[in-house]
Amino acid sequence: MRAMILLLLAALTAMGCGKGYEELLKTGMDLRRAQKWGEAKHALFAAAEKKATAEVYKELGNVFLLGEQNIAEAEGYYKKSLAVEPTYINAQFNMGVISLKKYEFTLDDKGKGDEALLDEANSWFKKVYEQNPNFSIGIEEMAKYHYYRHDYKQALETAQKAIAVDNRNANAYSVTGQIYFSGLKDYKQAFENFEFARSLNNKDADVVFFLWATSEKLKKTQDSAQFKTRYEQMLKQEGLTTEQARERVKRLENQLKG
Repeated sequence: MRAMILLLLAALTAMGCGKGYEELLKTGMDLRRAQKWGEAKHALFAAAEKKATAEVYKELGNVFLLGEQNIAEAEGYYKKSLAVEPTYINAQFNMGVISLKKYEFTLDDKGKGDEALLDEANSWFKKVYEQNPNFSIGIEEMAKYHYYRHDYKQALETAQKAIAVDNRNANAYSVTGQIYFSGLKDYKQAFENFEFARSLNNKDADVVFFLWATSEKLKKTQDSAQFKTRYEQMLKQEGLTTEQARERVKRLENQLKG
């Protein structure tokens, strides 16, 4: 363990050698956008050593959230960001996203979750839009909030606004598809939006699952079989064993048929 720590410190020192805060921050952000999570983390830690700013802590939170799906670590860095700058709008928004993700973990088989976490998300989003009513980053997350509140009309309008802002936002199409699928029961529109999402990001297993589920609803037998097979393959690529992937697919298949 001590040897690993020393290696990490050496890597951080080498990363930061001769580079200033601004250069290290930009490098870390570029690496984060390129999904080179480990390298991004090293650059951002080195930047934080130079200067502890709200932005660098927010970026570290993004790496832990998007790259490692480590919600606890991400939340910790967003809180550090807000400790430096309490009104930093990007960190406030990301705290709302964290609250939504925590809510999703509490959902039961009937779609019920911890309402206090939804209230927490709404509180953060209110702070964001009080500062900037036209805040356009991640609008689809606000759409998810309305969806979980079962306000499908508002959810759909918000998701469509996200698409209008960026028509290559795969997540916005996915959220729109889920609103049509689970909320409005419009399976044709759901399928079209999930197809758009997949055309922009073919690595999202959740989208493939929803294409399978929507195909079942539309009685597209051949499509359903193909998406089911693809979904099982993607589960194995994510680290599940063959048996675990089969068990999950079988459980979901029974739920869809039920």
